[in-house]
Amino acid sequence: MAEQNMMMKKAKQAQMIYDDIVKKTGIKPYPVVFVGDEEKREMFEKGAYEDNPFPGPMAGELPKLRLPAIHNLFAEEVIPQTAAIGAVLSACSAAASEIGRLRGDNAEDAEIYCDMAFSGLQADRVFMANYTSGEFKMKRMMAATHLRTALAGEWYKHKTKDGRMISMHAYYMDKFKKLVEMLELKKPYDQYLITTVEEDLPEVEAAVKRYDAKELEDKIFACGASAVVVRDREEWENSTVGKAVLAMPIVRVDKCAEGGTAQWGIPNEKGPLAGIKVLDLTHIIAGPACSRILAEYGADVLLVRRGTFMDQEQCMNEYDGWAGKRMINLDFNIPEQLERVKELICEADVVTYTYRSGALDKFGLSEQEIRRMNPNVIYADLMCFSDTEWRNRPGWAPCAEDISGISIRNGSKEHPENLSGVPMDYFPGFLLALGTLQAIGKKLTEGGGYHVVTSLARGAQYLHECADFCNEWHETQFSRAVEFYETPEWNRLIHYVDGCAIPGECGFTSAAVVNTKYPPRKENLIFTEGVGWSQK
Repeated sequence: MAEQNMMMKKAKQAQMIYDDIVKKTGIKPYPVVFVGDEEKREMFEKGAYEDNPFPGPMAGELPKLRLPAIHNLFAEEVIPQTAAIGAVLSACSAAASEIGRLRGDNAEDAEIYCDMAFSGLQADRVFMANYTSGEFKMKRMMAATHLRTALAGEWYKHKTKDGRMISMHAYYMDKFKKLVEMLELKKPYDQYLITTVEEDLPEVEAAVKRYDAKELEDKIFACGASAVVVRDREEWENSTVGKAVLAMPIVRVDKCAEGGTAQWGIPNEKGPLAGIKVLDLTHIIAGPACSRILAEYGADVLLVRRGTFMDQEQCMNEYDGWAGKRMINLDFNIPEQLERVKELICEADVVTYTYRSGALDKFGLSEQEIRRMNPNVIYADLMCFSDTEWRNRPGWAPCAEDISGISIRNGSKEHPENLSGVPMDYFPGFLLALGTLQAIGKKLTEGGGYHVVTSLARGAQYLHECADFCNEWHETQFSRAVEFYETPEWNRLIHYVDGCAIPGECGFTSAAVVNTKYPPRKENLIFTEGVGWSQK
């Protein structure tokens, strides 16, 4: 098939994946037009250098992350991450439109436009976001120095004694400390930095070679960090965990309780989810990406944090996920504050959760306890390895890529290569948002309580499936793929909002999807601190 440009090919792939998602999930297929605009390349490359929040000597580090991702975005992709993200975000927009219609809004004529360049950029939001607060610039820059170390598996995979490769991950410093101690490395854990990688690599390589791969995988999980042996797709799909993941739907929506239909009334100007309360018990990227989608369509999202913005250890990764949310600082170890969390659970229409399975059980916040407090709640749950024998193992996006064969497929057995940006956080997070939107629609028509679940590993498996049928080019009429669509939303890389908890302007990448009935609202990206649902 002759292609006019690479972005048009991705627009056609997105149409195929969208149609597949509609078939697999049963959502109402609102019309979607996929835009493959090659002309955005110059604006994107220019943006890699502009809107750079890192000061001083670190200013050059972000373009090093941004530019390769942008170049990959406009090039052929072995794994169609750009098209897949565009497809699932379009499906979210369709599901949100249907919620608006069910609530009495005139949404039947909604049209959805999805730009491929901005779809691909959603996998890089963590690196593209900007802000003008000098204090926060320094805080986020310092947090970034601990991310790319010699032990970071997305950049450095190490050969074990039996000649296999292992990919290690420990994003929180307490877990990183345990990993350093388990490997019996020589320096204190906080001295392994982005600036010391070259001197640290030989030491880490020698430590890893003391173990066979699967032995080390188990020991690292046992110490509280995470690691996976890098597997190809065949090994993954023949493993016990892989078979269990493969048997699951891309996102599962189960009814758990009977109850009356939701009475949220007609939506206001915020969007189709206006007035719906979402309690966000998530962290890092994937979970906040889900609840941010809900906020963008008008939901009142309350994110529970421990400490202020300036105290967040993971502010480098989490900033983008704060958009559109109220945030409240609560320590579950303090009885009065734990009680406040439970009160909020009783008020919530939706609870989103992405900590390791069972991590909050000791506080009386298991799914069963949450459902006892609020039987008709929608409980949206995202884990790394799905509801398998590994459900209690911690894991991160690169783990899902490396264990499932994605990184080998994207590179080779000798040189596995992780995907561009962090799509294995964002894509499953968007799948969880889609399932949550489906559950909200079911509450409007059937009532009751729901459990929504997907995983990073299931997202990786679905990307394999997307690559398979995109390679086949099924007989499809690509009438919904066009080269250009004019909208102010796509005239700039980043849109800025005032009034956030961080002083000054806060910038977030432009949306990939424009819905004519529910267009993106900058006001829906403002985030606040210390303000709960009962306060304005």
